[in-house]
Amino acid sequence: MVCLPDYVVKVLQFNQTRSKHLFAGRYYSLVLITRGTAHFRWGNERWCCNTEDLFLFKPGEYAMLDFAGGRFPLELLWVQLSPCALATLSDETTDLEMSFNVVPFRHIAVHADSEISMLMKSLARRMVTLPNERDNFGNSLFEESVLKMFVVLALRACIHAEQHKAQGSRKHFMMDELFLYIRAHITEEITLEQLEQAFFVSRHHIAREFKRQTGQTVHRYIIKAKLDLCCHYIEQGRPITEVYRLGGFGGYNHFFRAFKQEYGMTPKQYFRSVQKDAHA
Repeated sequence: MVCLPDYVVKVLQFNQTRSKHLFAGRYYSLVLITRGTAHFRWGNERWCCNTEDLFLFKPGEYAMLDFAGGRFPLELLWVQLSPCALATLSDETTDLEMSFNVVPFRHIAVHADSEISMLMKSLARRMVTLPNERDNFGNSLFEESVLKMFVVLALRACIHAEQHKAQGSRKHFMMDELFLYIRAHITEEITLEQLEQAFFVSRHHIAREFKRQTGQTVHRYIIKAKLDLCCHYIEQGRPITEVYRLGGFGGYNHFFRAFKQEYGMTPKQYFRSVQKDAHA
């Protein structure tokens, strides 16, 4: 264990099955899994963690670490920083203690991207050897720089994870809203230009994201939704000449071709099959 003013760096290694409390005490803590797999427990929450996963604790918080043993040992780096240490590392534009209190994902594993991960692991190794370098020129400046970079990279990893989550949530939110919009306007002519204006997102992005998530084009989805509605009206016994208008098709010929292509029969043949099934 390396004890330095205002912060502590620990390297924990486990080769056999073990459970251990990790209590932050008066420190802000960062735990980086440098090797192996284990589980973290916060109350009723349980998270599986792997190499390069990162956990953040605020003062007074704690977690239970469960290591089930196995072929490979578990190794983690535990960095604890006092509020005073964070204040020392902060500058006029970046308050690190405030960042710890507002940054997302404190209580879940954050898998750092490859570049951040490599830098953090390299800095982690240097932090462990810092006490042996105290007689070197400029050691205090070097020590502060290493620690500052490690903390900033950890917080960046959390921010990046939140941005990815937000982007994913935004995409799913947009898709849900898109489906609702199409259903609400299904009897109208719906174009990509119209969707672009309704959602303030480029038509190219809408088309690309829709195809990626559904496997079909927006146009194809709209046609199928209109045909589903037409089938419903046919099953109700509505006249075919009325059905295509109720379903939002601009003309009978367009409706006829789309129906036959989708179901392999004409609208009248579909009506007869429905009647036959009803009297069977």
